[in-house]
Amino acid sequence: MGKFVIIRKTAGKFQVQLKSKAGAVLLSSEEYTTKISCKKAIESFRTHAKQPDKYQKKISTDWEPYFHLRSSHGKVIATSAIFPSTLSREQAIKRVQRIAPNAVVQDQS
Repeated sequence: MGKFVIIRKTAGKFQVQLKSKAGAVLLSSEEYTTKISCKKAIESFRTHAKQPDKYQKKISTDWEPYFHLRSSHGKVIATSAIFPSTLSREQAIKRVQRIAPNAVVQDQS
């Protein structure tokens, strides 16, 4: 099973990443100033990851597929990694839907 990982970024900010069992980063949050904000983000991920309509499929300027996870208000709450194909993006979305609701939280900050 995957896990949510809280990491410390530059300038003392924090970020949440959802990682697969193999350790690949599936989703990354924006940077937050507090760990409490990270914990709130994780709860939002858990809630919205179950809902297929919260995934916005995107293509980068280099034609690489990725996706955003959006909140009920349409705000981007997480961005995926870049994928080599649309099929791998679809598989990643299914993985996020399966992993996020019950993923453990690991604080590596």
